[in-house]
Amino acid sequence: MTTTTRQTRATRPPSRPHHDDRPRPTRAHRTDGIWPWLFVLPLLIGVGTFFIWPILQTFWYSFTSWGVFGGATFTGLANYTRLLSDPQLYQSLVNTIVYTVIVLLGIPIAVWLASLLNTPGLRFAQFYRVLFFLPYVAMPAAIALVWRIMFNGDFGIVNWFLGRFGIDGPYWISTPGFALVAVSLVGLWSSLGFSMIILGAGLKDIPPELYEAAELDGASRWRQFRSLTVPLLTPSIFFVLVVTTISSFQLFDLLYAILGSTNPVIPQTMSLVFYFYNAGFIDNDKGFAAAIAMVIFVLIGIITVVQFRVQRKWVQS
Repeated sequence: MTTTTRQTRATRPPSRPHHDDRPRPTRAHRTDGIWPWLFVLPLLIGVGTFFIWPILQTFWYSFTSWGVFGGATFTGLANYTRLLSDPQLYQSLVNTIVYTVIVLLGIPIAVWLASLLNTPGLRFAQFYRVLFFLPYVAMPAAIALVWRIMFNGDFGIVNWFLGRFGIDGPYWISTPGFALVAVSLVGLWSSLGFSMIILGAGLKDIPPELYEAAELDGASRWRQFRSLTVPLLTPSIFFVLVVTTISSFQLFDLLYAILGSTNPVIPQTMSLVFYFYNAGFIDNDKGFAAAIAMVIFVLIGIITVVQFRVQRKWVQS
């Protein structure tokens, strides 16, 4: 019987691995139907209606000229040629950059304040966070009205404080140069709360064991802040940097509310968006205003792209 079994095994064809000839579903064959699109459709409609379509419409208007009672006439690159030869464009650009740089100086201050509020055992830390965040959620017009009174050259508290040290303060909001600095300081102050909240959330993601190990190694508080806190907080710092830069290039409401519409320093202090407002709503030159808006859009896009390129060299992943 053993011999027969061996012969049968010898004559049996070698077994082959079983292959399933049925087609397996691949990514090309998988279809989820229209349900994903139906879920995304409301968002796409909102983005297309309120973002993409206005950008395309503004781009078209930038090549046209409008009459007093409407009616667009295609003028080609005339608006851009006129814009690039207007000295007010470059003055507004410089003012916007100066404002942005001063406001960005608040990020190191926000990092320092956020690290102080993150100190273990600090009492009333949440209360302090709310106090710093209130200016960010308050109405810009209300903030501007309060600071306009504080910056008053005759009875403002800022000049009163400077006078206690024998310094004769200027008329802040009606003197060229000082007006832009005053508006920038208000912008820095009002943006601290948002930056502190974002940076405070980033600080909570840093493991406390790292600080304990650094303290055992003899690292001082300053060394821990410089070698641990700041490098590990760079992703949050980068986010705040991008958001603050974009919002600073959109400066209008704070500037308009503090200076007003009849202030003699407006030509020397106006921002790019204020320049757009004057062209579109005061001079009623909609085609020229659309060209200004496209320049602002391109500048913000370029700066944002540069920031994302540069962040690879200093942001810790």
